[in-house]
Amino acid sequence: MLLMLKPELFDQVGESQYRFCASPDCPVVYFSRERSFTTGDLCVRVGLKEKDGPIPLCYCFGFSEEAARAEIQAEGQTTIPQRITALVKERLCACEERNPSGACCLGEVTQAVKRLMKEAR
Repeated sequence: MLLMLKPELFDQVGESQYRFCASPDCPVVYFSRERSFTTGDLCVRVGLKEKDGPIPLCYCFGFSEEAARAEIQAEGQTTIPQRITALVKERLCACEERNPSGACCLGEVTQAVKRLMKEAR
């Protein structure tokens, strides 16, 4: 979580255990009983909470929703999920450190690709 916060907020973290808010319509990203941090408190964009581009899909390898959309428009499909899977298998990811959720992005990428494919039809 500290890697995501703006440095001037480090001293506000305290000893609390923080959880990630995955609700797309909520500005809160991290919360505990004592404190919460919103999208404006972070130095990275949280893709699932963004409405305007660029919308990050993969924090380890830099894939964005715009890149997936462009590939779908040009090729009729995108290979981004497969490319991420191959890179993860090679143990080249750092999801716990780079992704604001602290988890692998593949689930979110797959959902985004399904939505983008549906939009393209």
